Amino acid sequence: MKTRRSVLAVAALAFAGAASSAHAAGGDVVLQAIGSVSNSGVVGGVRGYVLGSNTCNIGTLNIAWTSNSTPGLGMNAFRLHNGRLEQVGQSWCKLACCAAAGSGCGMSCNGQGGSVLGAGCLDVYGSGWNSIQNRMGPRSQINAYTGQFVTSGGGSGFNAISRHIQVAESDMSVANFPGARFFVEGIYVSTEDAQAGAATNNTTYQAVNVSTGGATPTYAMSLSGAVFPQIPAIRAWRDHGLGVNNPDTSVAIGSFFVPGEGNFHYGHKVRDNGNGTWTYDYAVYNLNSDRSGGSLSIPVPEGVTITNIGFHDVDYHSGEVYDNTDWTNGRGTTDVAWNSPQTHAQNPNSNALRWGTMYNFWFTANRPPASSRQGTLGLFKPGTPASVNFSISAPQKCRGDHNGVGGVSVQDLFDFLEDYFGNVMTSDVNNSGGLSVQDIFDFLALYFGPC
Repeated sequence: MKTRRSVLAVAALAFAGAASSAHAAGGDVVLQAIGSVSNSGVVGGVRGYVLGSNTCNIGTLNIAWTSNSTPGLGMNAFRLHNGRLEQVGQSWCKLACCAAAGSGCGMSCNGQGGSVLGAGCLDVYGSGWNSIQNRMGPRSQINAYTGQFVTSGGGSGFNAISRHIQVAESDMSVANFPGARFFVEGIYVSTEDAQAGAATNNTTYQAVNVSTGGATPTYAMSLSGAVFPQIPAIRAWRDHGLGVNNPDTSVAIGSFFVPGEGNFHYGHKVRDNGNGTWTYDYAVYNLNSDRSGGSLSIPVPEGVTITNIGFHDVDYHSGEVYDNTDWTNGRGTTDVAWNSPQTHAQNPNSNALRWGTMYNFWFTANRPPASSRQGTLGLFKPGTPASVNFSISAPQKCRGDHNGVGGVSVQDLFDFLEDYFGNVMTSDVNNSGGLSVQDIFDFLALYFGPC
């Protein structure tokens, strides 16, 4: 049954400062709080979970609440372990039913509900209601960028965990992941949000406790601590990387847009392994790009030794049409690259980085990091541009590799001297702002030193 929180609890969830801030010139749906988690059972070593939803319209116009259609709420689960955040589960989308018109969003509610969520109004559903499986539709039938819905729910013959967030017990066990922490996330797609350009604030996350102790763990999930509205769970990698509200400052988080299309978030972290090698971790989260990610390239100069190339994605299930085959990977001449197993032309349902999902990429290198390098996300669906660059840390070239072709050879010495006597500032080795004989001495120290 549909549940409503007490006036006190709703007030505590009010969006800080929302009443006095500028709101979207249109509908703007946000998941204000998660509220509850249902544990729906286990099938074949896989657990099912469903989130509640306290939803606000912080825009200036009503949002259509179309039965078995827009908006749709996708639900995700993440694990943070050993300095790496990975997505370990996802659901189909809970589709709209009918909206209440409550207060508690930090602005005046216009009192309109039912087939719309009124401007300024709050609608609350418990996780029990959100777990109704024939009111859930596949993500593949929703365009998160345009807000177009094809799905209409329905179906029958469900087991306990069909269409719910599915997480393998092995992905939560203490034996496999001692000390791991877990987070859940809800992400909305709304037709009005897309039309109003207000679709970048549609994710909310919160930590959860998972009961993994004892001889027979129950893997029950319960909400823990504060909720983080309008923030994607990838931010937990940095913001809670060393414990609750204890940031891991070695994690950098950013975002980028595909021109004329959707939005991605990304994170990266470099760890000195203390043995002359460094582990490079990257995560890319597709918020709402329908073109999706089809490849990732990280620049790595020639002469750098690469080992332990890794990849992690999250499985689709319950009859979703997308393939779960892992991406391929390999060391190129000047990069490390990962690719969808098939191109869009070969198979439009190949494993791509679709909206509402996060993929991980990593490798070990024998060179320390350099900042402000350019990673490249290739887009899966055809269009312009074919790829988007974003700033990351990546392995630096050998210090005496003046010409940047990889490794150090006598040609680097010749090229340096040519630049130096030609007054080319790339030979300003010590970054003094000018050229002097000290640059020659400093370059020779690099040239004859270790790579």
